[in-house]
Amino acid sequence: MNEQKGFLIVLTGLLAAISFLMLQPFMGYFLGAALLAFILHPVQVRWRKYLGSTISSLLIVFLAIFVIVAPFLFTATAVIDDAQDLAGDVRQSDLINSTQIENKIHELTGQRLDVEKNVERAVDRFTNLTLGNFSQLLSLIANASIGLTVMLFLLYYMLKDGEMLVKWLNSLIPLPEEITRNLHSKMSKTTWAVIKGHVLVAIIQGLVAGLGLMATGVPNSVFWTFVMILLGFIPIIGTILVWLPASVYLFLVDKPLMGVLLALYGFVIVGLTDNIIRPLAVERGADLHPAVIIIGVLGGVYIFGAVGLFIGPIILGIFKSVLVVFEKHYKSL
Repeated sequence: MNEQKGFLIVLTGLLAAISFLMLQPFMGYFLGAALLAFILHPVQVRWRKYLGSTISSLLIVFLAIFVIVAPFLFTATAVIDDAQDLAGDVRQSDLINSTQIENKIHELTGQRLDVEKNVERAVDRFTNLTLGNFSQLLSLIANASIGLTVMLFLLYYMLKDGEMLVKWLNSLIPLPEEITRNLHSKMSKTTWAVIKGHVLVAIIQGLVAGLGLMATGVPNSVFWTFVMILLGFIPIIGTILVWLPASVYLFLVDKPLMGVLLALYGFVIVGLTDNIIRPLAVERGADLHPAVIIIGVLGGVYIFGAVGLFIGPIILGIFKSVLVVFEKHYKSL
């Protein structure tokens, strides 16, 4: 290696490190914009035939604001309000008749349990963990506003110039064109499989389970629906962690019919959303093992924050695609 090549490598590495540090605070929003651009790209391809690349990309960004961002912000506000109401109700003992539940538990088990104290402690821990104090909440809202603005700008340029970026990146890959196309196809197929077979199913499953909570009169059902959507990303465990305890709660507050109906609704209707929709949504050969999904969800949230729920499994799915292409073509290189 001569001095010129060495200098170029060092300069490239230094600038890459600085660029990464500049991008790191917005990494979650950058990945979120890339994911939205991937999902909305087929729409942009159709619209640009009639409107051009610039106008079609701009219209799709406005569409994303009204269809995705605005409902998300409204839902987030409703969830926060419901969570605060839940915490207030527990502290004021308005949510549960603790004496009634304690007597029922004593009848069934012979054990005395301070329900109110234990529930209040659990809710305090949860609300402190998820919402924090008021100043932290304001800081979170401010950061999210800046991040969402950056994400929308990135979404526009990724839709408008995304194909040029992909072609440029493909030109940098030192692989034969056939292998590059195969790799791109595998990655695209796996990404769509995760989006349709895990993200979409988790949202539908959480919403369907939430309707059951609302219909049977479970308090703070908006908050618990949000929790079930998050739990829906975790295979096997899923929404049962909410609706089954909720049916037990209804039984303990002398609403046994509602409790039985909610349990039946959960096992039959909510279960069908996973057993029927997931196989229809996932293309054969593109699905990921449940263990990979769990690691992707938990690891993604740990590294990227909330957007990691979606990005984590996709990254592991792309890694799987790379391994498949590597195994298939390595000997021919």
